[in-house]
Amino acid sequence: MRIAIDARYLTRQYSGIGMYSERLLEHLALQDRESEYFCLVQPDYSRPLALGENFHLIRYNARPLSMKTLFSVHRVLKRIRPDFFHCLFPIMPVFYRDKLLVTVHDLQPLMMREWTGRRFLPVKKMYDLFYRWIYPHTFNRSSWIIAVSQATKDALGDLMPELMDKTIVVHSGLDPEACEPPNPNTFDSLRKRHDIPERFLLYIGSSRPNKNVPNMLRAFSLLLERRGGEAIGFVLVLTRDRFLADITHTIRELGLESSIRILNPVSQAEKYALYHNAEIYFFATKLEGFGFPVLESQAQGTPVVASYSQSLPEVAGDAALLVDPDSPDEMARALERLLSDQTLRNELVERGKRNAAGFSWENTAAKVLEIYHHLM
Repeated sequence: MRIAIDARYLTRQYSGIGMYSERLLEHLALQDRESEYFCLVQPDYSRPLALGENFHLIRYNARPLSMKTLFSVHRVLKRIRPDFFHCLFPIMPVFYRDKLLVTVHDLQPLMMREWTGRRFLPVKKMYDLFYRWIYPHTFNRSSWIIAVSQATKDALGDLMPELMDKTIVVHSGLDPEACEPPNPNTFDSLRKRHDIPERFLLYIGSSRPNKNVPNMLRAFSLLLERRGGEAIGFVLVLTRDRFLADITHTIRELGLESSIRILNPVSQAEKYALYHNAEIYFFATKLEGFGFPVLESQAQGTPVVASYSQSLPEVAGDAALLVDPDSPDEMARALERLLSDQTLRNELVERGKRNAAGFSWENTAAKVLEIYHHLM
């Protein structure tokens, strides 16, 4: 097989799609040494990839979401002449006419008006129109669609019922390193640099509206009131985007400046160290296609409070307290319960480790390879 893969969400910093891309490629390389792979990546991508000699990186200077992607990538594919093209995100070159496989992680651009917010209104309208055209166009053109969760498949079916028969659920995996105890020195260094409190809640992600961070901050404020000013902090590891101002405004409005630590994105080792040392991983997001942080925190033995929205009940299993993301009061009660009830904490930690062990990139890559062979 000659397989072209668009992996241009691989960047120097981890994102959900970036992690998916990197781990899928590496585990395809472990399981398939016969096919030829041609992987489109960004020119400045420098993270080491453990790939075989049958993998070829093609550095292509265009952002995934760009006119060049729509109208020029087909020329690269014409030179490669693959048997099929696997897009690891649902934006395809419009002039590509051969077999297409698409991975869809979530449908936030179609389901949240706020997704394109914080832009000049005419620009926002252009983005809205673009997403509403390119996503359905890509899905309709695809031979098969991989959804990373049943929740994502269901959301796609609600919008476009005709796609259900060609959509296959293949869960993402979990890195084995996520299960290993971190080096204590890593966290000690982080604590000194950022003055991290002795006890803290943790959130890692973006500040986009679907992440629901302002409501989580309101829940944290209620928690502090109920526990009489107990010394507990909230560490937010944030990708700084155009929505960050909403979060800093909420922190000031609630008077939480002394209890909050905002960190820039950290390394993998630092991330695992934060999970391992947090009292609770707090992830009450509204729209989540999969939810890597839930599995990573479970693997590190940290209890989780998450929302019952979209994929999180599916991914968290029976190993998290699930809450209404629109109710700061319900979130605060769940946090307080988990801080106070050691028996419950121990149960969730044990269940979480069992749940996390059920997700592996080996299984993900094996199922994707089955789809590749079916396409042939």
